[in-house]
Amino acid sequence: MKKMSTKRVFSRREVLRGSLYGSLGLAAGGFLGAACTPGATATPAPATEAAMATEAAKEEPTQAPAAQEQPLEFVIVGGVWNIGWWIDPRMGWTAAAKELNINITEVGPVDFNGADQATMMEQTIATKPDAIIMTPLDPDQLVDPCRKATEAGIPVMIFNSDIRDPRWRLGLIGMQNFNGGYLQGKYVTDTLLKGEKAKALIMTIPGVENHESRKAGLLKAFEESGNVEVVEIVNDQADYTVGPQVATAALQANPDINLIVATDATGGESASRAVTEMGRVGEILIMGMDRDDSMLKFIKDGTMAATAVQRNALELYLATVYMYNHVKGNWVRNAFPSAPDDALLSLPAQVPPLTDTGVMFCTPENVDLFFHEKPA
Repeated sequence: MKKMSTKRVFSRREVLRGSLYGSLGLAAGGFLGAACTPGATATPAPATEAAMATEAAKEEPTQAPAAQEQPLEFVIVGGVWNIGWWIDPRMGWTAAAKELNINITEVGPVDFNGADQATMMEQTIATKPDAIIMTPLDPDQLVDPCRKATEAGIPVMIFNSDIRDPRWRLGLIGMQNFNGGYLQGKYVTDTLLKGEKAKALIMTIPGVENHESRKAGLLKAFEESGNVEVVEIVNDQADYTVGPQVATAALQANPDINLIVATDATGGESASRAVTEMGRVGEILIMGMDRDDSMLKFIKDGTMAATAVQRNALELYLATVYMYNHVKGNWVRNAFPSAPDDALLSLPAQVPPLTDTGVMFCTPENVDLFFHEKPA
C-alpha cells in the first residue's frame, strides 16, 4: 500500500479560479473599490501622525494565521500494480490531489484476482475514507462491496472497467471499452491492412470485463470488414513471461497468421518478443493497446505497427476532481442554489454517469512523443 500526503499551497491561478471549487474566497472588493474611485487623490499624513500610526500598529496584537483545512482521504482500489499501465493514472490522481489537498492511498491485489480485490475493498470500507475510486477486476464480485460502500455513505467512482450493477457507483469514467476495441479494429482494417485480407491472433485476458468488451469491439470491426479471419484467441494473463510463450505456441500451430492484435500493452510487447525471437519481424502486423515504454520501443524499431492509447492521466485526474466536488457538495450547491444544506444529500448527484475519454493512436511517426522517459 502506498500513501501520498499533499499540503495545500494556493497559487495565483488557484485563487482566481477558487469559486469553481468553492474552497476559496476574495474579500478585497471594498479595498479595490476605494482605491479606484474616480477623482480620488492620496494626501500624505504629517510625519508626526505617521510615526504615531506606526507605534500604534506595533502595539496591536498579531492575528493568528487561519487553520489549514484538513485533507480529504481518498482510496484508489486497483490491482496488478507492477505493470507500466499505472504510470498515467497515477500522474492524473497525483496532480489532482496536489491541487485539491487530498491524501491518496492505493490498495489492490498483485494479480487479476477479483475475490482478493473484493476483500480489500471491504477492508477499505472499514477505514471510512471520504471516497473510493476503483477499477473492478471482476464485474460481478465487486458489486456487493460497492453496494456496502454506498450504503455506508462512501461514494464510489469507477474507472476503466465497470461493475455489473451501476446502481452502486456514482459514475464510470475512461475509454468505453467496446468503442475502444472497435476503433482499434477499424484502424487495423482501414489504415494498416488497407482492405487486404489477414488471419489474426488476438491476445487478451478472458473474464475481465474491459478486455472482454475490447475483444467484442475488435470482432465487430473485423466482421464488418469481412477481411480478417480470427484464427485463435489466447490468454496472455498480463504476464510478460506467459505472453511470449502463448504467442509463440499460437504462431507455431498456425504459421499462416499474419496479424496479431492485443487488448493491452502486455500482449503487444509479448507478441513483439515472440515474433522477434522467431525471426518473423516484418511478416506479421502487430497492433497493441496502451503505452508502456517497454512496448513503445517495438513501435520505434518497426516491430510493431501501432498501438491504441487511452487517456488514462486525464481519466484519473477527472475522477479525482469529480469526487472532490461531490464530497464537498460544490457542484450540487451550484445546481440547486436555493436548497438548504441538510437537503443536499437527497438531491441528484452532480457527477456525470458516463465520461468517455476516448482513444489516441501511436505510430512510428509520433511514438517519440508517447514515451514517459526519453529513450536512450
